[in-house]
Order: sequence, then C-alpha cells, then structure tokens
Amino acid sequence: MPWFGRRKPAGDAPSLVVLAQRTLAERGVETTVDGPADDPGRARLLGADGQVYLLANLAVQVRGENEVRRAALVAAHFDRMLQAHREPPPEELGADELRDRIRLRLMAEDGADPTDLTYARPFAPGLVLGLCVDYPTMVSTLSTATLPKLALGSDELWAMGRFNTDAEPVDANAEIAPGVHIVEGESLFTASKAVNLPALFGAAPFGTVFAVPHRHLLLAVPLRDVDSVQAIQTLAGLLVRVLGDREAGLPGGVLCPDLLFSRHGHVSPVSAYDQDTGELRIEVDERFQEALEQAVA
Repeated sequence: MPWFGRRKPAGDAPSLVVLAQRTLAERGVETTVDGPADDPGRARLLGADGQVYLLANLAVQVRGENEVRRAALVAAHFDRMLQAHREPPPEELGADELRDRIRLRLMAEDGADPTDLTYARPFAPGLVLGLCVDYPTMVSTLSTATLPKLALGSDELWAMGRFNTDAEPVDANAEIAPGVHIVEGESLFTASKAVNLPALFGAAPFGTVFAVPHRHLLLAVPLRDVDSVQAIQTLAGLLVRVLGDREAGLPGGVLCPDLLFSRHGHVSPVSAYDQDTGELRIEVDERFQEALEQAVA
C-alpha cells in the first residue's frame, strides 16, 4: 500500500451497482437495490436472506480500473464475502484457534458500527478498543453478548488480542522525514498498533505525538530532542494532506482526524480545527507543554 492510499484514479467505475448485482446473481444470490443505483457510495444491495451488501469500499477499490480489471476485483470481493458467511461464528471456535485469531482493534466511538460495544475500553476521546476475530476472508467484531460464550476468558482475550495485533505484519515502517515515522499496511489492524507505540519506535520517555487518520495508517513523532518540535509541525501537515486527499480516499472512513499525544499510558488530543479557516491548529496543554520542554532540554 502506498503512503496515502491508491494511485490517482483514471475515473470512477461506471455501473458498479449493476455489476455488483450481476456478480452476486451469478453466484446464486438475488438482491434488490436500496438507494440511488448510480451512486455506489450510498446504494446498497439487499439479499433475499436479509444480508446487506455495502458498496462504498468496493467503489474505492475499483476506481480508475479498466472494465476487465474492475470485473475481476468485484468478483474477488464477493467471493471473499460469500466465503466469510460460511465461517463458524466466534463462539464455536476452540480455545487454540481463538488465541490465534483474536485481535485488538482501535475503533471510532461514533456509533457507525451497529455491534454492541459496551464492553469496549476507552483509548482516547472519540476512540475505543474492541476485540475482533480475524478470519481468512473477513474480520468479525465481537459484541458484548458474545464474550461470555467464548472459549477464553476476558483477560486472556485482551492479552492475546494485543499480542496478535502487535505481531500483525506491515508494508512499511520507516522514517519519512527527520523524526517523523510512518507505519502502513493492508492489515485492518495497522493503526491499532498505536496501542503499543514503544513496540514500533522504541522508548520515548517524553511521549509520542501520533495520528491514525484511517485503519491502515499510523504517523508518529517520538519526542526525543529539540528537533521533535519541527517534526510535529511536519506531522500536522501530513495529517492534513491525508485527510484532504480525495483522490486516494480514506479506506474504511476516517478513524480519527486529530493529532494525539501518548505518555505514561494516557492519550489525549493535541489539535483542533479552526472553525473559520478549517485549518488544523496544534493545542499545547500543560501536560504536553511539560513534555515538549523536557524534550527540548
């Protein structure tokens, strides 16, 4: 995966809703269109069995592709989805398989996910930590009602989830500007690695400023010396660029639009958007100010 998403597209794929509906029909799944058929961002397909097929993410995947390539991507997408429907539910997995598949995931606390996440743990304002089961072709978010039915207890689920998320492979982990690091990958759990920043960047006794604009991307500045101040400015500019890049898009939607500061296990936002100009403004509270002064010293 390149830095900020896919290459610049050649244009939106025409008739994606029709193509998706035909592809499903070829696999024995009859659907009806709910929403504007010419807008895959808002349209969805409703299966006769009650299954809902959303098309927004698929539209991003096929944008700019030629007709043959687009058809192949749509076919592969629904093949994976239909295979996922045949996977056993989490409560039927044995303890060992659950240990391998459990993941900890950072999610936006915006109510977009209909799963009951009342068990989720707070991470930062607007962000919570939930648990997922990583199947070969899909990721299943665990609900509060499901947890007591699993083969592992809560403590082991959280411990193994963090261990497995730390171990998720990434496509890039590099310093792209002085003091500014990027971690990027196809894994849905790439941004969730922010839960354990030292595992990625080593010790940062003064804390780390970071951003998780979407689930595949983590940008960070470990505070180490006076140069970290300029690195934070660079990080802010990169975050604005990612959030505003309509060509690349934001896979899975915006996870968090803010710069965040982590130190001693406490995470807080250190940015805000100017209501008049729409520009990102770095906000330095007492805790952040102390860390910056110590890093500079």
